[in-house]
Amino acid sequence: MSDLVYELDPKGDIFLVLDDVPDDFLGRPWYLWQFTLSGLPGLFGTPSARKSNVHKTIQPDGDGSSGINVDSTHDSEPAPQRHLQIRASSKHLTLACPQFERTLQNGFQEGTELRATGCLKFPVRDWEAKPFLILMLIIHHRTSQVPRLLSLDRLVEVARLVDYYECYEAVEVLSSLWVSGLTFGVSEPKSVDEAEKWLFVSWVFNQPRPFLASSKYLESRSTDVIAFRQLPVPSAIQDAINGSRRALIARVVASMHDFLSKLQTGPVQCCEGCDCMRLGALTKGMHRIGILSLSATSTFEGISLTQLAQNCRNIDNPKFCDLNKVYHQCNIQSTVDPLLKAIESSIEGLSITRYANLRPPFSWSTSARNTVKPSSYSKSPIFGLSSPSRSQA
Repeated sequence: MSDLVYELDPKGDIFLVLDDVPDDFLGRPWYLWQFTLSGLPGLFGTPSARKSNVHKTIQPDGDGSSGINVDSTHDSEPAPQRHLQIRASSKHLTLACPQFERTLQNGFQEGTELRATGCLKFPVRDWEAKPFLILMLIIHHRTSQVPRLLSLDRLVEVARLVDYYECYEAVEVLSSLWVSGLTFGVSEPKSVDEAEKWLFVSWVFNQPRPFLASSKYLESRSTDVIAFRQLPVPSAIQDAINGSRRALIARVVASMHDFLSKLQTGPVQCCEGCDCMRLGALTKGMHRIGILSLSATSTFEGISLTQLAQNCRNIDNPKFCDLNKVYHQCNIQSTVDPLLKAIESSIEGLSITRYANLRPPFSWSTSARNTVKPSSYSKSPIFGLSSPSRSQA
């Protein structure tokens, strides 16, 4: 089997081992930027057929360049997937990552073995090789070999790692470059799925602007309770978005029912015939868009604020003609539109500073960090990921 070894620290005392690395994982770390751009083949796809059977050792020089020694024997047989070993420094890992700090402390199997033998082989599971290597390059200050541009999906993968290992400070500068490189401010997210990814990424990397914009998008465009699938967004943030979405829809429903009630039982607004025509059109329209039987306590499944507001504006509005053959200018939209605009203008989104206490601060002491779990996979089976145990990263 062809193995690949990255010596991020030639004197490193930890070997991080990733199994089943795709055979298209090229050797030189400065090629990484090519793999992280959207649309390039082979990034996380099925490994290609093996062209050669090689063992490669890559050791970055002090100036950021890399040397590569290749002993190659050509083989046409299909290639088994490779192992990736990253020779790393426990000092770098524990300084940057509280998760590693806890795992390698006294009393844990890994910490005991490291102190007894002076080195440790550390299996890493559940993570993609390329995002993991990018994070290790950053932690070991090999930043010249780190890509400056990531697609949103790749950024999500890196954010998962950063959130799990709690190394927020280590990636602060590069994460700002990655976010700005995606030109988020040019337009809003194109879908709920994209908004979910942006909210998670902006939460992990502490980016207020995309966090605010993506939360506003989810409040107004989501058609159901947001669960973020496998993205470990803190429950307080999820609850705030879902609560805001529900409250906004409930206000629209309540406003429409209040208008309906005034036409039914209130004083005549124009004339009896005109009011009756608007009452009938409004009743039929509310039934057609599915809100006639709803109340403020309904679940609102399958309803988004944006679509509901549009449907309310599109309710048919026939004009009443009196005995003098004069068409009345009264219409449903003149009442409904100001109500909807007031509700839409109240969409505030979430301020990331309100939830700062949910992320372990960079300045906390070791003892404090050891008693607090971050918003991560642990971490919790609700996110559908088997997070590393004490015997794995």
